Amino acid sequence: MTFKIISVFNHKGGVSKTTTTFNLAWMLAKKGKRVLMVDADPQCNLTGVVLGLNPEWPEDDEISASFEDAESQQFSQTQDQARDFWEENFDRTLYGALRPAFESEPRVLEAVDCVAVDGRPGLYLLPGHLRLGEYEVSLGIAQELAGSMSALRNLPGAIHFLLKETAESLNIDFVLVDMSPSLGALNQNLVSVSDLLLVPTSPDFFSIMALQSLAKVLPRWSRWAESASSNEVLREASYPYPSPRLKLAGLVIQRYRLYRSPSADAPYGTPTGPFQAWIEKVSEASATQFVPSLHAAGLTFTQEQYSSAGISSDGVVGQVQEFNSLLPKSQEHHVPVFELTDHQLGQVGVVLEGSKAQISSLTRIFEAMADRLIQLGAIHDS
Repeated sequence: MTFKIISVFNHKGGVSKTTTTFNLAWMLAKKGKRVLMVDADPQCNLTGVVLGLNPEWPEDDEISASFEDAESQQFSQTQDQARDFWEENFDRTLYGALRPAFESEPRVLEAVDCVAVDGRPGLYLLPGHLRLGEYEVSLGIAQELAGSMSALRNLPGAIHFLLKETAESLNIDFVLVDMSPSLGALNQNLVSVSDLLLVPTSPDFFSIMALQSLAKVLPRWSRWAESASSNEVLREASYPYPSPRLKLAGLVIQRYRLYRSPSADAPYGTPTGPFQAWIEKVSEASATQFVPSLHAAGLTFTQEQYSSAGISSDGVVGQVQEFNSLLPKSQEHHVPVFELTDHQLGQVGVVLEGSKAQISSLTRIFEAMADRLIQLGAIHDS
């Protein structure tokens, strides 16, 4: 298997999993890799961002009251476009593509006709669907009982089979999976069949709690995957459950404010005091609790291998400052923050120069993270 599946996962919400997936996938494609983004979150935020299908209605009553007719009409048109897309492309969604396995239809899972992403050759999207969550219960039962109930044996390996068929049909190098913030059966399956795990975090106490939780959950999922792959019933299924290959790629610490812009001496910039303190605490929790627990479970590379990819003992692949005003512009134009043009920014003078400096910094950060993932992918094959 030449392609690598990278799960972008943390069961803590609000850590920019979707934004990380989109920006990293685009950067990998920009570096010449063929990349498939998979929207495995029933909220479908990645699909909405890539295709421009999820504008938000203002929540504040005062703003809503002043919502202009033109803006209201544009919002309505976008909602119509979203409805039409999901109605017309049902079989191209992750939910629709998995339906033959989960609803016992008399046809075999096939490679999905994925959406080619405008503006970036080699980048594709396997869209999400709100109903994907309906498979959670069936998959959970199958993962517990498939060994003793042969009627369920095709479900645990179905997702990996579909991703494999789709990736091979497109000659993909990297599959990046955007996931919901939960510890349910779907996420367990997706993480367990992945090659690399990337864990987005934010500099706060709840991210430390999440790492402590994952330090226990991930080894347990790994043990289940080992057992499933050696189970005769699952090995002989139409969609065999694969031998686990999961390794930790590392953490991304993001969504912090800067006191001083990035420089040669400080490539991530200088965070404000409170953010810097929590960045250090998250890094310490990773180095002393999270990484050692995964290492004991056989879910890490050697420290020498991480070092060769530019990753230190705390497992931090990169740090990404708050996008600020660049994020809504990125979503408006359906491109990563580092691809925004002066025209798309719509700014002048000092404000424009500040945005361009931030874009330059973010370009270097995502380039470095993409290079590290490419290096870890190569190490995984060695």
